[in-house]
Amino acid sequence: MRRRILFSLIAVLALLVVAAGAQAASFDAHLKTPGHHPKAGKDWPIKVTAEKRGRAIKASAFYQFLYNGQVVSTQYPSPHGPPRHKPYKFKGSYKDPILWPKRAVGFKLTFRVVVRAKHRGKVKLNYRVRVRD
Repeated sequence: MRRRILFSLIAVLALLVVAAGAQAASFDAHLKTPGHHPKAGKDWPIKVTAEKRGRAIKASAFYQFLYNGQVVSTQYPSPHGPPRHKPYKFKGSYKDPILWPKRAVGFKLTFRVVVRAKHRGKVKLNYRVRVRD
């Protein structure tokens, strides 16, 4: 009887630990784009927002480019200056023009924006694209 209770208690604790690690981010992030078919060599303006209950929060973001589910490139936003080598910190939202290279034409890619907020988790915003010429 004691063993059965002990095993039940261990099972419940294990479920609680797994559930605690799998919690969703405690904020909302959104990606706005002009469409799924950006043109190579031309600006593709995006807007990224981070909020909690409709209020702007501090966050950081970076980009991942995926082909067949595998990350093939990681880039960092630089809306106001030279290229960066670390995530871009912002409050509320930012706009950034993405320039797609000619070598991406015709491939089915996923453009991912990873938004992180301190003590609130992270959100991955996936957006499928097919670059055109």
